[in-house]
Amino acid sequence: MLSILKNYFFLLRLDKPIGVYLLLWPSLSAVWLASEGKAELLIILVFCLGSFFMRSAGVIINDYLDQDIDRKVFRTFNRPIANNSVSNKEAISMFVVLMISSSSLLIFLNLKSFYIALFCILLISTYPLMKRFFPIPQLYLGICYSMGILMAFAFYKEAFPLNCWLLFFGNIFWVLAYDTVYALSDREDDLLINVKSSAVFFQGNEKLILWMSYFLLITFLLLIGIFNSFSLLYFLGVSVNILLIIILMKTTNFDKPSDCSKFFRKNHWLGLGIFLSFVAAFV
Repeated sequence: MLSILKNYFFLLRLDKPIGVYLLLWPSLSAVWLASEGKAELLIILVFCLGSFFMRSAGVIINDYLDQDIDRKVFRTFNRPIANNSVSNKEAISMFVVLMISSSSLLIFLNLKSFYIALFCILLISTYPLMKRFFPIPQLYLGICYSMGILMAFAFYKEAFPLNCWLLFFGNIFWVLAYDTVYALSDREDDLLINVKSSAVFFQGNEKLILWMSYFLLITFLLLIGIFNSFSLLYFLGVSVNILLIIILMKTTNFDKPSDCSKFFRKNHWLGLGIFLSFVAAFV
């Protein structure tokens, strides 16, 4: 029994919760922005649980569809489905349970949020296929990780104003940046087995793409602040985030896989910083 629970623990990536954080912070930022700083505790809890359920479901369907690829990559060959410690039937059953759990949260939201959630399920279920033919699957992942933003505005505004789209596209560029760095660790393996990634597509121009992506993220955040006449506290928060980006970019050796992994994880703090900037905007 203990062995089975351990396998499920690794299947859900509970040992690596960074994916939950990177999905959660943009969603909570959108909740705060759309509610104008008046988010209810229940809705915050819904988005927290939703981020956990959807990320967990996402990694399961990713591992299920990618199991043959994972067995050929050093970093992933020992994942539970790839090493057969969790069967395909067990993985799909867990995926369905997580989808049902996530869907049950929709009773607290409105109909427009429900429709977006259905589209989100489609995106998450098809993301693993993108690396087989789409040259920059990280852009597709960026859309997946930005759907919580649309859901928040659908619930609070029942519309998608400029604030929503600025945060949405800013988040897509943020995901492109940190997931490109994450993909650098697998680039040699990806080239051998012909798997698509932004690290392969932008080879030789990685730093330029990273700087451009973070620049666009910060630009969209500044525009949100300007268009909404936010207080100085918000812009101070964004300034701290700019400093964090510069430190990350200047202290990372992108040719070193361990540094790339640390860079990826440290983006959690950038996500938290962005969220706190929005909290400060409505103080």
